[in-house]
Amino acid sequence: MPWIFQLCIITIFLLFGKFFGTLFHLPIPGSVIGMILLLGSLITGLMKLEWIEKAAAFQIKHLTLLFVPLVIGLFLSPNLLPLLDWTFIMVLIVSSLCCLLGTAFSVEWFEKHKKRRSQR
Repeated sequence: MPWIFQLCIITIFLLFGKFFGTLFHLPIPGSVIGMILLLGSLITGLMKLEWIEKAAAFQIKHLTLLFVPLVIGLFLSPNLLPLLDWTFIMVLIVSSLCCLLGTAFSVEWFEKHKKRRSQR
């Protein structure tokens, strides 16, 4: 399946998550709900990993490109610079590292799981 269709599938789950979050007034962001729905559909077998694998790999490969402009823009904003203190900067650094490490461990776990399934 072409990666553009795979990206559309991932986007549909994002939109469903946002819709459910708004509809039921959930305190969880819609993107997280969409990821949970996507994970649930992969675990239950409603959707195959091959349907989104190329687009997901592309997004993970370029994940750092999404974080760098955000952080640089925050630090270079003249209006926000006086508001930044060391606590805020440390929170940004620690939360970014946690996100990147969580993504890395998740990808490693899924790759091992995928290899085990293919060996059966």
